[in-house]
Amino acid sequence: MGSIGEFLVSRPEVGVATSNGKAYYSIASLFKKIGLPFVDVILGEEPLINFDGSSGVRQGATKKDVKLIVTTRKERLQLYGPKVICAEDLGEDVGLAREKMLSLLYPPKPTDWFIVGIDPGDRTGVAVFINHREVESSVFQNLEMMIERVSELITNAPEMRKVVKIGSGNPSLARRIAIILRAKHKDDIRIQFVDESGTSALTRKMTKGKRYGTRDQRAAQLIAYREGQDFGTAEA
Repeated sequence: MGSIGEFLVSRPEVGVATSNGKAYYSIASLFKKIGLPFVDVILGEEPLINFDGSSGVRQGATKKDVKLIVTTRKERLQLYGPKVICAEDLGEDVGLAREKMLSLLYPPKPTDWFIVGIDPGDRTGVAVFINHREVESSVFQNLEMMIERVSELITNAPEMRKVVKIGSGNPSLARRIAIILRAKHKDDIRIQFVDESGTSALTRKMTKGKRYGTRDQRAAQLIAYREGQDFGTAEA
């Protein structure tokens, strides 16, 4: 198991196949923001790109093993197989695009979790993971905007178990967030209150020589992977 936030990619698993320079630049820019490496797959060298099993395998002298190929809708007909996605379907929202890419590259298993860590306060840190792979890490000064974003990520997450863990340092604020999220998502999510003790000290530690996000982001990341106490539906 890797560190929190790791993509755990030892080699590029995504291929980009487009002859459209503008589309290529857009896809490459999005993947750079996502933090996802990719390789180029050249269209036109063969009539089709064939797939073998669950892994995309490009046949021929320039064969590349990839799990997923991204192309444009116009060029989609030059490829076939289930592991092809159109760039237009990824959109421009980095968090939602990363969410979609992770679910396609690593199809959820029954034991997997979609995890949201929230560190409430004047500046509320939010960290979202599919297992140990980070979807998004943000800081909000507006509670309504934070809840709207968390709800958007929950709604667009793949079908898997979902848990929201809220730091309990400010009990009334934590409970307010829990009540709102419960009302929005009902039993689709599990909500827990997490003891924040020690997170401030831990946020000062360095990760691989660099601080991993702001104090609020790091606190939310730590909260996401702590055990908490369930917030019951009866309390809402």
